[in-house]
Amino acid sequence: MGWNTSLIIIENKENYSNENELLKSLGFENFEQKENTTFDEILNPQENQIGIGYYNGNLIICDGYLLTTKSLEESKNLNLADYEKSLIKIFPKAEIVTVSCVSSVNFHGYSLIQNGEKKRLKIVAEEMKQEFGNRFEEEIEIYKKSYEENEQLLWKDENDDDFYTEDQLMEDFTFKVAKRRLGVEIATEEADDLFENTEFKVFQLNLSEKSVSNNFKWKKYLIIGGIIIIVKILFKTIFK
Repeated sequence: MGWNTSLIIIENKENYSNENELLKSLGFENFEQKENTTFDEILNPQENQIGIGYYNGNLIICDGYLLTTKSLEESKNLNLADYEKSLIKIFPKAEIVTVSCVSSVNFHGYSLIQNGEKKRLKIVAEEMKQEFGNRFEEEIEIYKKSYEENEQLLWKDENDDDFYTEDQLMEDFTFKVAKRRLGVEIATEEADDLFENTEFKVFQLNLSEKSVSNNFKWKKYLIIGGIIIIVKILFKTIFK
């Protein structure tokens, strides 16, 4: 299965639950609640939709790349995107874990905010990597299994003599980092309750033309990246 999702997972000690106020603080002025659904259905929302749910002491936003894209595009060192600053005003002492992945281009990215400060940011795709800040516990455990060859990090395949590059471990990084807050790992049986029994509210966003254009721009880059990978595979197959 290919995974495509972006999640903002917020430590919610105060049991905050004002979704309308939250969406407005994030810059969405025109929206309406559409329906209730499961995490399984909202993991990759339809266009211009956002899902909000609560699980294991966290508030979870399934944003369909609408917000997380901004933190990626503005990733100059450990700077905060505007929406992250808004979240910190509501959750000043909370730990906020953001994860994002797109299987078609082996992209994954994540960040960690603690007490209003971004401590870590990493973005990886084929032949591209940016990282700022110190690695935290969950990713350190994954990196322990790596080795370096020709200035590239590789991971041995336990079942044969093959190896994986960092971008090919998209699910490992994305879902083990998300587990830091969720307490369960997506793509495993331990997350069944989250997927099947946790209710999420779906909000339809009526976005401005500019907002839609910016979101399309990001998705366009992902599509182009996927096409490049397919061409490379075909090229190697034909001329090997």
